[in-house]
Amino acid sequence: MVLSFYVVICVLSLACCVLFFWNKRSYYPVLYALVYLLALMSQVCYVLLALSKDVREAVIINKGIYVGGCFFPLVGMLIVLSICQIKVPKWVNFILILIAAGVYALAFTAGYSPVFYKNVEIEERYGVTVLIKEYGPLHSLFYVMIGLFLVATLVVLAYGWFKKPNISKRDLAIAAFMQIFSIFCYFIGRMVMKEIEWMALADLVDEIGFLLIMNHIGLYQVDDLVISSIQNEGKVGYIAMDFKKRYLSATDTAKRFIPEIFRNHADREIENDELREMFNRWIDQYSVEKLSIDHTYHRDKSIYLIHVQDLYDGNQKHGYLLEITDDTEHLERMEDIERYNMNLNRELMEKAKKIKELESQKES
Repeated sequence: MVLSFYVVICVLSLACCVLFFWNKRSYYPVLYALVYLLALMSQVCYVLLALSKDVREAVIINKGIYVGGCFFPLVGMLIVLSICQIKVPKWVNFILILIAAGVYALAFTAGYSPVFYKNVEIEERYGVTVLIKEYGPLHSLFYVMIGLFLVATLVVLAYGWFKKPNISKRDLAIAAFMQIFSIFCYFIGRMVMKEIEWMALADLVDEIGFLLIMNHIGLYQVDDLVISSIQNEGKVGYIAMDFKKRYLSATDTAKRFIPEIFRNHADREIENDELREMFNRWIDQYSVEKLSIDHTYHRDKSIYLIHVQDLYDGNQKHGYLLEITDDTEHLERMEDIERYNMNLNRELMEKAKKIKELESQKES
């Protein structure tokens, strides 16, 4: 019965993982992927622990569970900060990761030092192997860390609920339920039945919760939506170059507009002589005047507008960005309008000429 509990949760966790990567968007932060990878790793370890046959094997598998136990709450908190659109300084993130890594390092001493586990034994209960642990003096740090992350996450959710009107209350409610359920499983579930690791169920609930909100969250990230829409439309391409005018990368649309870019090597100058001279001339003009204008580039029957601007990574400039827009249809429409106006003017002039001829005939 207990083994079936772990197996079913593991299978459902795998299904959630597959669904996530199937629906994953390019602009999703890596944190979302970590949720599903850490959760799936923990679920597999729960099954393996239940099937383990000796203490050494059980202790090693248990260390795999602690990877999720130490880092999953941190990742969940960081995602909630992202949902609430709260930016945390890099040094704060570094300290938080250092705390989680430090506690995991303590967990890794199990079997070698009594600081985390004084003694470890295994028993078979309800047909599965259960780890019987006598905690060491530093194990309390794990509880402190878990409590810290959970409380901080709830505080952030409360702040987002009352101070961030542009955040979806639906998403915040789901995230709040996930945190409350985790608290229930970790602190109350063990009182109900110690033979079952209730955090396995809490991790699964978190996976389902993030599946419910991850696509919804993307709709509120306007910058990401605009970029995604532009890329999917396929009418605007981008070429990135460094300060030495060396090619860095290009979007698929840019490579379709200018196929020579596809064969260019990264960190090298543009290999096509015509393109290199043309791009360098426009970049030099932009660097001197600090004013970007639209340059026209004719290729076969297509007409492109190329706009030079700075390439940013965060707040730092790293080179130049060439924005390429297919303006063929617009210019063709303008030419059609101009041609229509010319024909109209010609017709008007011919009619005016005929009218003058008729008037001169009447006078005679």
